[in-house]
Amino acid sequence: MSLRVAILGASGYGGAGLMERLRSHPELELAAIASRQHLGRRVDAVWPHLAGLVPLRFVDVDEAIAAADLVMCATPHGATAPLVATARATGAKVVDLSADFRLDAETYAQWYGPHPHPELLADAVYGLPELQREELPGAAIVASPGCNATAATLALAPLAAGGLLGEVPSVTIVTGSSGAGRALDQGLHHAELNENARPYRVAGSHRHTGEIEANLQRVAARSPSGGRSAERGELRIAFNPVLVPMSRGIVAMALARPERGDLDDGGLIELYGDFYSGDPCVHVQADLPQTKAVAGSDRALVSVRWDERTRSVVAMCAIDNLGKGASGQAVQAMNLALGFPEALALRMEGQWP
Repeated sequence: MSLRVAILGASGYGGAGLMERLRSHPELELAAIASRQHLGRRVDAVWPHLAGLVPLRFVDVDEAIAAADLVMCATPHGATAPLVATARATGAKVVDLSADFRLDAETYAQWYGPHPHPELLADAVYGLPELQREELPGAAIVASPGCNATAATLALAPLAAGGLLGEVPSVTIVTGSSGAGRALDQGLHHAELNENARPYRVAGSHRHTGEIEANLQRVAARSPSGGRSAERGELRIAFNPVLVPMSRGIVAMALARPERGDLDDGGLIELYGDFYSGDPCVHVQADLPQTKAVAGSDRALVSVRWDERTRSVVAMCAIDNLGKGASGQAVQAMNLALGFPEALALRMEGQWP
């Protein structure tokens, strides 16, 4: 018998991506789609690309939760935790695309304010499959990672495991406009964004900074060669994003200066290949990654170089921020949590040209 799934916040890009994947998931029944903004309207009136594919109307969140065994939340941080509490009270499992369950209560408060439901944090498992594959099965709440945090973490995690991060690694993110969501924003108007590149939330002010640091600390703590303790707050990164005029896609360019100097391209590629061996959604390659190669897909392309001149490691990751950075990754983690094949209903090919 198929599990009944409800999607909350389905008027945004994350919710649309969930519908695109889950409508054909063989183990799930798409039972309810919720949006207060479009209550009562047909799904295809809001999402024309789903015409004839999702024959449902938007309902209220309470009705959607009541109809579901599994609730997928594509709703804003802060507003999501109460919805998760309601869903858990009915016995439903939850996959949350917001930030509400990615961090412990203290770290969450530093970046977002007091947590609305800290009593639920113990039930949440961080949903980056490449790092948490063993912890996800049976999870009651899956906390799906942020898109920038995903790209930065995948670029740097093998270095964290190998004790090669050095002091204060840096990450520059180049990202498309869809990461800001579907809401109207003057800075995302075509005339404002076109032919423009704009840094935003730099110098440690971006909320994904704490998430990236927590991820790398977990990796380092698990590895005998990680070279760092698991104490929160010890590892720091410099994280600076740049918004560019493309609809979707992220490239993370990470720079680390390890104490070791006996490194080369071949050895680093082998290190990365070993770290991601068996991961269906991460491809390690010698070629430099680019966003068009992953557009529309749920995979990450990762590469790494040794800069002999500056004794630095340059690590790179390209993802689609709406795929591996959002809906695709949420479905991947959901599959693991529910015991389904990990790549079920995911998209592996990018769209070219």
